[in-house]
Amino acid sequence: MITVINKWGNSCGIRVPKYILDELNWHENEQVEMITNDGKIIIKKANIKQQKHKTIKELFADFKGEYQPEEIDWGKPVGREIW
Repeated sequence: MITVINKWGNSCGIRVPKYILDELNWHENEQVEMITNDGKIIIKKANIKQQKHKTIKELFADFKGEYQPEEIDWGKPVGREIW
């Protein structure tokens, strides 16, 4: 099959025909991974596992140092920031 690369916002895109999606058992809004190899684009289903967000205690469980909170001076506003 021959298709055309079309402008899509700031990117470009191609349409994947339904019969190809059906053959691969891929569905709308599934995440895919794209890589290039030797002048080719390879698209495969993304192997993403849902990761549970860690609590602050879990993130710092192995921290052995001492923590002293400090105030940070971010400087004066340079735009339309609201302080």
